[in-house]
Amino acid sequence: MEEEIYILCLTLQKRKNEESSGCLRCRNFRRLKLASLRDTEDPFLLQEETFQRFLRFPKTLCWELIQELKPHDNYVRNSRIPFEIQFISVLYFLANGSYQSCVGNSDFVAVSQSSVSRNIKDICRLVFEHKNAEISFPNTAEHYNSIKRGKFGIKGVIGAIDCTHVAIIAPSSSTVGVVPHDYMNRKGYYSVNVEAICDEELIFRHVNARFPGSCHDGGKWTTSPVRIKLIREHVAGSYTWLLGDSGYPLEPWLLTPTPSSDNEERYNKVHVKTRNPVERAYGVLKSRFRCLSKERVRYIAQRSNKTWHYSVRGCNGRKHSSW
Repeated sequence: MEEEIYILCLTLQKRKNEESSGCLRCRNFRRLKLASLRDTEDPFLLQEETFQRFLRFPKTLCWELIQELKPHDNYVRNSRIPFEIQFISVLYFLANGSYQSCVGNSDFVAVSQSSVSRNIKDICRLVFEHKNAEISFPNTAEHYNSIKRGKFGIKGVIGAIDCTHVAIIAPSSSTVGVVPHDYMNRKGYYSVNVEAICDEELIFRHVNARFPGSCHDGGKWTTSPVRIKLIREHVAGSYTWLLGDSGYPLEPWLLTPTPSSDNEERYNKVHVKTRNPVERAYGVLKSRFRCLSKERVRYIAQRSNKTWHYSVRGCNGRKHSSW
């Protein structure tokens, strides 16, 4: 009896080793196949129309971003994947909001799911560290005056403020520092409430994505660094205004709709028309980067050192990269 059990255990162990060896051979074959595809396919050889349909960016802009970020690439070690392909894989994921495996299986990316996950983490970190100055609130009189001379319909207005919800996967109650129900918004799904200010050219001047979906727009505004800046400038005698909807309080530096009378009705019409750019900016942002779409939720909220990160779930449901 003992001999039979021993033989059975040896047989099972041998089969397990064969399966492991077979899986390893399959992984090696797939790795070589993907490398071969990367060597033969160049996404920049695609036609401009096809390139923009897949990646939402023109070739010239994409190439400029790659050249700006490539010298700062210190995160990827011993990687055979060119930086250009890493960037394209991340841009393809952000533009389509698809599963990481689907992104990696595309002809012009041809990398594994785990590589896509690492690329998302590294490239997003590079963009955040070296391109965050692209979003800046006006700091000089010349900058203020250039915006005031724009197309805003109310004199002295330098921007419009509003919030939008970016859907996320329900956070786990076991995550330290995270209360899941805080992310349930009034529309009935889990989200992060993103506050942004943009000008008449749909250029974002300020973005704050640190608050959960249950946080009210007016509550976020009370702690906003932009509000503190406008208060100081107002005290110093510099009069500029932002436009907000009825979710914000009426303040000397923030104009909101008012109850209707004849004069106020005209003001409200001009106010709605002038505040429209921020609504359009959100629409353009979510249509260009489909990963922000409610129907393509891929993110989980987690907290580390008082900073919020959003991790991406892969197609197997496991948590992968975060930024």
